[in-house]
Amino acid sequence: MTASFIAPAIQVCAFALGCAVIHAARAHAVALTRLLAAMAIVTAALLLFGASLACAPDDNMNLHDIITCNGA
Repeated sequence: MTASFIAPAIQVCAFALGCAVIHAARAHAVALTRLLAAMAIVTAALLLFGASLACAPDDNMNLHDIITCNGA
């Protein structure tokens, strides 16, 4: 009689464990997605900032030098 209760109990425990693992993976996936999105935004901002510094004119350049430097 007790042997007939053991197999379903093991199946229920395995199902509950599987549900817990899936739930934990989903929670971590949301956090990881947010972290990767934030890193992409920061990387893009730093890249644009670096590009703006590379293209910025010097303080002692006049308007003619700035136009010819930018290729316009």
